[in-house]
Amino acid sequence: MRTLGLVTIGQTPRVDLVAELRALLPPCRILEHGALDGLAEHTIAAMAPSPGEPALTTRLADGRAVVYRHDLAEGLVAAAVRRAESAGADVVLLACGGSFGEIEHRKPLLRTEELAQHAVSGLAKGLRIGVLRPLADQVEPARRAWCRVLGTDQLATAVVNPFDAAPGELAAAVAGIADQCDLVVLDCFGFDEQMRAVAAGVFGGPVLLIRSLAARLTAELLVGE
Repeated sequence: MRTLGLVTIGQTPRVDLVAELRALLPPCRILEHGALDGLAEHTIAAMAPSPGEPALTTRLADGRAVVYRHDLAEGLVAAAVRRAESAGADVVLLACGGSFGEIEHRKPLLRTEELAQHAVSGLAKGLRIGVLRPLADQVEPARRAWCRVLGTDQLATAVVNPFDAAPGELAAAVAGIADQCDLVVLDCFGFDEQMRAVAAGVFGGPVLLIRSLAARLTAELLVGE
């Protein structure tokens, strides 16, 4: 049985996340490693971004949402990847839709951003795409990245944070871009199957979840042994 190192940008365990992933993966061991594991609450609080600073949002072990500076995540994520490999991971999945720089690794390192964007490019060529990101400051960088891979400058966007969205916020965001796209992408690993169902009910067309896209592709490297 092969071992998946699941690296999140928050804290572990993420029982909500692992349960959905197991349904999409072959039998395997899952080792969770979070970028914020072991950090004190006051340390995490000090990592909050100033207005306009690039940021990421994620979930802590107690379920609370947190936003912290993207530049601080780079080294923390790299350290979590090293821990996963040292613990015996055969494959490491970076469970975040954000962009990260070079990360040294010895085992296959699967980046959700790349998996999702290239999968959508192959699945939906010629279609109008709508993308939901969790933070407003992420929209423009995400737009550039998606348009580069899709080969278009036409992209509808909306903002919903899956970790702390108010009831009805997701449905309203999808409704706001529904007439501008043929396919919607929930572009944050925090979006889950229940949220996909809400979005699909409003949109009436295909809604892709980067969590499940990444899991299904990762599964191909976990078959055997």
